[in-house]
Amino acid sequence: MNSRKRSGSGIFLMEMIMVCGFFLLCAAVCIQVFMRSDAMSRLAREKNQAVLAAESLAETWKAEGMEAFAAVQVRPLSDGETAYTLFFDKNWTVLENPAPESEDSQASAYYMAELTLGEESGAPGKIEYLNLVLKRGTAHPYSQERDKDGQVLTLYSLQVKKYRTQGEDGYGKE
Repeated sequence: MNSRKRSGSGIFLMEMIMVCGFFLLCAAVCIQVFMRSDAMSRLAREKNQAVLAAESLAETWKAEGMEAFAAVQVRPLSDGETAYTLFFDKNWTVLENPAPESEDSQASAYYMAELTLGEESGAPGKIEYLNLVLKRGTAHPYSQERDKDGQVLTLYSLQVKKYRTQGEDGYGKE
């Protein structure tokens, strides 16, 4: 009888391939988790900065009015409201002197704030309101990111109201 003894190297090789495959699968899952956590951290940081910028814009408007915003693009809306747009760079610094007719300011904007100004009439005075919506600009690498409803992602929105009585800041004077 001519019998050969088989070595266990074939089984060992199969076992090593299965272990390597398992570690590759674990590594792929870990990389996806780390990428997702990085994206969540980046978005949280941007939203935090957007909140600070919105609060600053709101307080400036309440104290000084729209005259405080020199670098703003104006566009009238149909229902008596007025829309303004501010452009920011990567460090949330307002981009100065945007050309109203040009797309250059929009192309270089990393973030943008859309401000809608309107007013409601009250009995002795009037209530002015300012809606602020902060979004990513076209220069941002993730500017086309969508929320779960399929809309372009809004970093932060805020509505601010200011009550003005007659005689205040030229209101009611002829």
